[in-house]
Amino acid sequence: MKTPKQILVVISGRHAQHPALERALTFSKNEDCHIHLFNVMYEPGIEITDFISKEHGKEMKSQYMADRNLYMDSLADELHKKGISCSVSLAWHRELHQAIEEKVDELDPDLVIKRISAEATNLNPFAMPTDRHLLRYCKAPLLLIKHGCWAKKPILAAIDPTAMDAKHTQLNHHILEYSKYLAKFTGAQLHSVNTYEIPGMVPTMGLSWENINFENIKTDTSNAHKDKMESILKEHDLFTRPYHVIEGRADTAIPKLANKIDAQLLVLGTVGRTGVSAAFIGNTAEHVLANMNCDILTLKPSTA
Repeated sequence: MKTPKQILVVISGRHAQHPALERALTFSKNEDCHIHLFNVMYEPGIEITDFISKEHGKEMKSQYMADRNLYMDSLADELHKKGISCSVSLAWHRELHQAIEEKVDELDPDLVIKRISAEATNLNPFAMPTDRHLLRYCKAPLLLIKHGCWAKKPILAAIDPTAMDAKHTQLNHHILEYSKYLAKFTGAQLHSVNTYEIPGMVPTMGLSWENINFENIKTDTSNAHKDKMESILKEHDLFTRPYHVIEGRADTAIPKLANKIDAQLLVLGTVGRTGVSAAFIGNTAEHVLANMNCDILTLKPSTA
C-alpha cells in the first residue's frame, strides 16, 4: 500500500485546537510527511447585500482573507519549528466540499483529513451535507475525525470477502493492508468484520415453504461467510486477530460492534454511488457515518 506522504488537512475556522491537524501530526511522527493546511471561507454578508458597494465588498473580502492567511501562517510556523514540512493555501468558496475536491485534484494527496461536520448525521435524500459529498466524490483516502487524539483502542476493518468482481476484491485487500499499517504504528489491536443479510421468506402464491429448513439456510450462509473471511485474513496474516461475522444490516451492525469493542477508528470502502440510486438507496458508508461515534477512514477502489 501507499503510505501517506502528502497529507491535505482541512482547517475549519480559527480555533484553539484542530483535531484534523493533530491527527496529521500523528502520521508525521512515523512517516516523512508533507502537510498541506487548507482553509475554506465564505461570508455571504460580504457578497450578497445591497448595502455594500462592489468596491467595499472586495476590500472587506481582501481584509478577511488577509487576516485568515496570517492565522494559517501562524499554524504553519509552529509546524516548521518542529521540523515538519508544511504549506498553506486558502480558498473563498461557497461550497466547502467542492473547494476540497478541487484542491484534491490539484495536489493529488495521499490522504485527506477533516473533522466530522455536525451535519454529517443528516440522511435526508434531498440534502447533501459536506461529509456525505466527500464520501462519494473525494478521490483520495478520506479520514474523518470525531475526536482529537488516537488512543490504543481497537481499529475495525470492514470488508466484504464474498465480493466477486476485481474492483471490490482489490478494495478488500487494500482495506486490510491499510488497517494493518495503522494498527502497527498506533499500537492498536486490529479487528475485522463482515456483515451479511438473509432475505426473509414469507408464504406467497399458496406456498408455505414447509419443506424448507430456514435454520439450515441461516447456518450455511453464516459458515460460507466465515470461510471466506478466514481465507482472506490468512492472506494478510490476520487470521489470529479478532474477526467478526455478523448477521444484520451493515449500517446498524457495524456501529453496534464498534461501540461494543470501543473502536477508535473504522476503515471501510466506498464505491461512491451517484445519481438517483444513491439518493434513495444510499451508500453504506454514508449510513454508517451517521451512526458511528469514532473516526472513519474511507478508501475507494481507485486508491488501492
